[in-house]
Amino acid sequence: MKRITTFLLFILIAPAFSQSVDLDPHSFNLSYVNLPPKPVLDRKNRTYHLNVNASNIAWFKDAKDNLEYNFSIDGFKNLPANGYFEIAVDLWDPITLVDGVRRVENKVKDSNGKEKIEVSFVASVKVRETGSFSVICSSDPSFNKKYSLENSFTVENSFSNPDDARKFIDVAMYSVRNNFLSRVAGVMDLRLNRDYGYVVQQTSDFVWILDSKKHPEYDSSVKSLSGIKAVFNKMSYNEDVAPLKTEIDPIIKYFEGIDKTYAEDERKHRKLRYEAYFNLAVIYHYLDMPDESDIWCDKLIGNKYDVSDGESMKLKNESLRELFAVNQVKSRHMDVEVRTNGVKEEEVDVANFDPNYFLKNDPKYQLISLVLTTNDTVSGYAKIRAIENLDRKISVSIPDENGNHNHVFKTYFADQVTKLVVQENDFYSTVSFKEALKAGSKPVFRFVREILNGKTISLYGYLNSEIIIKKQSEAIGSSTSSVGWQMNTKTKFVELARPCPKLVARANGTEFKNDINSLRKFVEALDACN
Repeated sequence: MKRITTFLLFILIAPAFSQSVDLDPHSFNLSYVNLPPKPVLDRKNRTYHLNVNASNIAWFKDAKDNLEYNFSIDGFKNLPANGYFEIAVDLWDPITLVDGVRRVENKVKDSNGKEKIEVSFVASVKVRETGSFSVICSSDPSFNKKYSLENSFTVENSFSNPDDARKFIDVAMYSVRNNFLSRVAGVMDLRLNRDYGYVVQQTSDFVWILDSKKHPEYDSSVKSLSGIKAVFNKMSYNEDVAPLKTEIDPIIKYFEGIDKTYAEDERKHRKLRYEAYFNLAVIYHYLDMPDESDIWCDKLIGNKYDVSDGESMKLKNESLRELFAVNQVKSRHMDVEVRTNGVKEEEVDVANFDPNYFLKNDPKYQLISLVLTTNDTVSGYAKIRAIENLDRKISVSIPDENGNHNHVFKTYFADQVTKLVVQENDFYSTVSFKEALKAGSKPVFRFVREILNGKTISLYGYLNSEIIIKKQSEAIGSSTSSVGWQMNTKTKFVELARPCPKLVARANGTEFKNDINSLRKFVEALDACN
């Protein structure tokens, strides 16, 4: 009878240990500082100023302002002069060579399977860019380094007729030249932050969690996932992780217990141990404990379920230890200077200011009002030259305790502002768009002068050089100076006219051109459509 009871008990228990073991990846949030391999250890020395040599090229006259808007070393302050680093940039005019228009014939099959010849015309322009930028540190020459801006590429596009192909060449050459500074800023941002920057990372990674609902560990595994997400959601790049270590300790103990409960050398047990070992290695790594992470990496490798995961995590741990050593820290969580987005920290000698000087009496300044995204209104004085060249920021005076505007300014970025009023009839809005002349990697908010606010479409002017068109129903605007608008003007008008069939017929003709008068006429016609 005893044997029968034991046999029945084995039958009841065995299925629990033979359940399928399916694992799914689940992400969790992280926040930390990427430590640089060439750190400036003393925080007060984390400053730089930009020096651009492009005086021999007329269209580079605003190169310094352009680069400062689009490039920054994270963790560093941008000074007007006397930074610990001088970033010296030497620019040369890009060389563009017209490769011509070539006729291309391809054999294609129609819907009936009949072969035919399809002709296209490919226009191409070859480009070679030259220049360099250097880090110059007079206090510590070991930081000195020169970076090349050498770059060669070909711009080409295919068209159904040769006239469009020839037009594209002019557009491409114009675009290559005017996009050059954005490409330079992108290279500088990438390389200098990789070497020296303290880049705040708001990112994510993943752990493996059991997805077999009938398995006895399922509920505990899912509960552990909730705990991991909750703990790491509290992580901040500038706060100590010690409290998080205490909070996540029960989850660590749970995964450590898997090692003992599922100790057999068979696939399902090894797969469960893989979940535990992998998750422990990841948790310890992001708690800035690479040595403890390595313990579980070694177990991952010895478990022989997925050896490569253990090996790759060990390499990450070794890299982290090296960064800790060279930065003389034990954690990636610290207070660092946030990205300055091109704003200089002005050095002001208040002692030399005239106490009787007020901005309202200075003809170089204009009183403006800002309506912020918080619905607050700010009024102050701004440089007239800055207003005439509004782009992504504006510095506005702040009144002192007596209400006088004199020497103190605050900088507002376009994404902090909804409207800027210069005079009664001079209004600026802020619109996110990809500027054609500088062509940033993604749309960004800029100040644009209001031209026409239609029911469905608004028109804006940007720097007196581009017209921005934006549907009221969409968050992003478009520059009519972009290649898409220049090469497909009629198609763009037809797309915008779709709600009004009568206007579609007009847009298919030759009535509307890519100019302000036509755009205004088109928007007014769309508004009037019944």
